[in-house]
Amino acid sequence: MSFTLHQLDVFAEVAKQKSMTKAAEKLFMSQPAVSIQVKKLQEHFGVNLFEMISKELYLTEAGKELYEAQKNIKSEVESLEMALSEIKGMLRGSLNVAAVSTAKYFMPYILGDFRSKFEKIKMSLKVTDRNEVKDLLRKNMCDLAVFSELPKDLDLEAVEFLDNPLLMASAADHPLAKKKNVTFKDLEDHPFLIREPGSGTRIVMQRLLDEHKIDPEIVMELGTNEAVKQAIMAGIGISLISKYSLTLEESVGKIAVLDIDNLPYVNKWKLVYPKGKRLSPAAQSFIEFTTNESFKEILK
Repeated sequence: MSFTLHQLDVFAEVAKQKSMTKAAEKLFMSQPAVSIQVKKLQEHFGVNLFEMISKELYLTEAGKELYEAQKNIKSEVESLEMALSEIKGMLRGSLNVAAVSTAKYFMPYILGDFRSKFEKIKMSLKVTDRNEVKDLLRKNMCDLAVFSELPKDLDLEAVEFLDNPLLMASAADHPLAKKKNVTFKDLEDHPFLIREPGSGTRIVMQRLLDEHKIDPEIVMELGTNEAVKQAIMAGIGISLISKYSLTLEESVGKIAVLDIDNLPYVNKWKLVYPKGKRLSPAAQSFIEFTTNESFKEILK
């Protein structure tokens, strides 16, 4: 093989930036040095990797093939480096986790404690909506993802690691806030707030409403837990929400947890990855860390 990993990295940066000059700035190289590395790759494969359109570089079909191959090669090399580091007794490398929005209330604490034990691992946490997390899994752009309700349209391996208690919450002065043994039938005459389509909490809430055969008025659809909490405190409606997101508001008396039969509803947070994916040593170690009972002390 007469080309190098460095040349592939330079080529990939040019592909991302669509510019030799911008890639050179990102890589702290001169523009001629970047051009030379790309030229050597093109000479090796005997094809043009880029074409110029309106003063911007675009990948040719051959370039697109090489770009995908470069990402796979880089991933394999990183896995090899981590595996060899683990053999030497010093786990290092990177761990990229994507998580649905509710997980932001506990994942930073878990990752922080994990990093205190494996300081050489570089970590990233992307907290976003359910659809984007699914997209990152499809594109193999994260090592692990965090869901409570698994997507049915993806073929995934899942490891349960934490309880996810879901509670029905209201404003502190809501008529049901002080009532004991509230039933689901009692809820039917009160306005509800609901998360956006696809949200794991929405899936569970719709399941509970169907099971108890009630059809309350949905007065507002909201895209984040923070928005739901603000709407609850504003007295707009009640909603099912994760216990992890209520710690502050409940402690200062801004939000009340309703005393409802069969709640909290407890499902499990899961670490997931595509079936067939070869996990890096860092990802494997993180799964082992989160399935050890002692790690839950972090969240108390």
